[in-house]
Amino acid sequence: MPRARVPRQYFEGADLEDEDDSDSGDESEPSPARGPLGRTTRCASRLETTSHRRIAAKLRSTIDFMALQGLDVATLLYYLTWNLDDEEDEQLDPDDRDNLFTHTSNLGVIKYARTALTHYDKLPQILENLRCPPREHGRGIRSQGARGAMDAWSLDNVKMLVSKDLHALSAMMTCPTSNLTEEHLLSINLVDSVREARALAPTLWDLLLSATCTPRQLKKNTYKDPSEVIFIIMCQLSFSRSSKRCKYQQLMSIYFKSCGVSGKAADTLYLWKICMSQSWIYGTLEQIGDRNHQDMLHDIHVLSLPISGGHDNLNLGFKTYEQRSDNKSHFDSGCAATIYTFAHPTCVAPDAKAFQQQWHEGAKNPITSLDILDAEIRGAERLYQENKRIVLKILMMSTEFAFATYTQRTHSVFVGPPPVLQLPIGREHATRQYMLKTVHKEEASLDGNDKCMKEWFLQMRLDDTETRKSLALNKVIPWIGDQLTVCRLRTLKKLRSWDLNWWDRMEVILELFGWFHAQIYQEHSIIKQHYTTTKGMGLKHAFDELERKGLGSPSVQGNYHQTAREALKHVTMAHVQDLWQLVGDVQDLTELRTKTPEDLDAIAAKIVTDYASTNALTKLDTLPREEQDDLFKNAVMYCRDGLDYWNFDDAMLSGDVGRMELLLPRLLYRYHGGGNCKYTIEILELFQSILREKDAFLAYDMVQEHNIRDIKYTFMVLGPFATWEYIHKISGSIPTQRKVKDHVEANFNHFRRGKSHTTPEAEKDIKNLQAAYKNAKVHVHYPDDIYRWLIVQRTSLLSGAISQSSTQRSNAGSKPHLVSRNNGRLGG
Repeated sequence: MPRARVPRQYFEGADLEDEDDSDSGDESEPSPARGPLGRTTRCASRLETTSHRRIAAKLRSTIDFMALQGLDVATLLYYLTWNLDDEEDEQLDPDDRDNLFTHTSNLGVIKYARTALTHYDKLPQILENLRCPPREHGRGIRSQGARGAMDAWSLDNVKMLVSKDLHALSAMMTCPTSNLTEEHLLSINLVDSVREARALAPTLWDLLLSATCTPRQLKKNTYKDPSEVIFIIMCQLSFSRSSKRCKYQQLMSIYFKSCGVSGKAADTLYLWKICMSQSWIYGTLEQIGDRNHQDMLHDIHVLSLPISGGHDNLNLGFKTYEQRSDNKSHFDSGCAATIYTFAHPTCVAPDAKAFQQQWHEGAKNPITSLDILDAEIRGAERLYQENKRIVLKILMMSTEFAFATYTQRTHSVFVGPPPVLQLPIGREHATRQYMLKTVHKEEASLDGNDKCMKEWFLQMRLDDTETRKSLALNKVIPWIGDQLTVCRLRTLKKLRSWDLNWWDRMEVILELFGWFHAQIYQEHSIIKQHYTTTKGMGLKHAFDELERKGLGSPSVQGNYHQTAREALKHVTMAHVQDLWQLVGDVQDLTELRTKTPEDLDAIAAKIVTDYASTNALTKLDTLPREEQDDLFKNAVMYCRDGLDYWNFDDAMLSGDVGRMELLLPRLLYRYHGGGNCKYTIEILELFQSILREKDAFLAYDMVQEHNIRDIKYTFMVLGPFATWEYIHKISGSIPTQRKVKDHVEANFNHFRRGKSHTTPEAEKDIKNLQAAYKNAKVHVHYPDDIYRWLIVQRTSLLSGAISQSSTQRSNAGSKPHLVSRNNGRLGG
């Protein structure tokens, strides 16, 4: 059929070159001054100056004319909006040019009128008035309008758009329900996913945005963002439509399991389409554990990466609520192990033959006391610089000094010396951690360690003769544990020293103690040495002042290490801050802001030299007994030990193994003087290895303790699945659970909450303890009679007999009563 034409006179001079007879809704909007909207624009402009009475008359005339034509407004709109039957066009005779031209002209006029209506800028107002007719308040009859029809149509339209958006999200949400890998879970970036979902489903996003918050909330809230809520709802809707659209439910399932969500809670969340079912979670964790195990075997056998390992005992309590003869509550022991692989090219496994040669040469040339003294002398100057840096750091940490606003805070004095031997840092240097399958075997005895080592080699596929032979001849595996584990392995090697080959003699294992346990026993030794009594100014008094409970009984369980570490650092800070006031000759640390960095460096040097060093103690020991002040001497001794402990802890955290090696002589003296013969032997063995046999060591016992904690508490198994068999299956997935937990929390909460709980401010506790030291003048040396008088004052002050020692000093008219030195000795 010929293209529909419109009589030129219909548009009164409108430019016909811009005609567009497309009936689709995707028509480009015509220019208001030209094309179909030209007449509408001119009509609207003329009617703006016409009174409503005349407009009403025109409408009446138009409606009457339509009635004469057999039409009304409703039927006009009906046939105008694409409801004319085009099949009648085929019945027209192409030779009847007059009728054909008339018909095509009619169609053209209708299309142009329709285009003008659909592109009219006031069409939304027309539709809104049809849906909700305007009326004055309290006047006239309320007209229902077309609300019901338009609401139903709007709802159908929204359903269609939402369905279209959910279909667009299908590719983004779809994920296979099996063969889930750690790489796939960690590759999900929730921030990017939110952005992608918003682009793929704009209508659904806007609909949920209007449902989650009002326009007023959007304008008022500058911090809260409903994007994450909207995204989770979209994930639920997609999962409800198809069980294959479960990409984010899988991630959240592993996350909820790593947070300790129970099985019933997981099933409830699955009912709400937030995560997968409990059975899927348990099965997937087993698959992830098996895949991690295969990755470990690939690193060991295919890539031939250097490895190390460690194991520790695992004590679990199994509780039953309906006891039977074969189902009772009991406490049981097992063993968990971890393998570490090193992918960086600079990490080279120790050569077995070279190690054996060095070991035999070292056995012929054991270390002597002079070697230890030489090692201490070589590191003395560097440790002095490190202790001075710590003293400056304590000043910088003080809120009174306010280092952030100190004018010369960029001075090199505050930088400190470079690391002695820093371990490389970065993702490319990170070790790969694989947990072996936990076994139900105790680890405390020799037989238990022997069985555990056989099990670990079996899981690492090092059980055939050729593999063992190749490994024993070419490599050495460092094996890290606490002192008991190391002692048991060393005893096993001694008992098998006459076996026929290197493997049977367990010479492939290089047993090493862990620094984490060594630090714990260092804390035990310091607390035991400086504990004293409540009336003394030692750690007992400090712990009571700080209200730190449970530190009087040394332990290796619970949070004892964290509490002891924090308490020792706070006591050291109180001592050093009091020394800053004493040596700097100021009443408050704020006054030190007027001093130059060079002056502060000189004060720090004097604090370390005269109040926190072995040389200062030696000078005090040379004084006659009647001129010595035990309280002052013990304060100097603690400051020295406290700075060494801080130095050792800082070296461990920063990975400065060179500084840890310099501290070995002082650790040896502490363990030997404190009666800890086991760790004395371990430090001597390490000295022998460093000075005579080998050049490096590894320590991962704290990582192993974290893995033990994760099995027992963080990722523990509850309910009927809590058996050794199931723990054996899923223990390999614990590193992945830990990574997923950190990954999800970093994506959702990295602007709101940190990974750990907030640390309470310790400034108030430190200031109270510092005030006690200042009042007791523990850092002032008082010899002879003054010493005895001060002992009385200190004892009375601590017992609460007096409140102001200065008042009693001024009122004392004669010498105070003397106290025997044994009763007045408050130190150790």
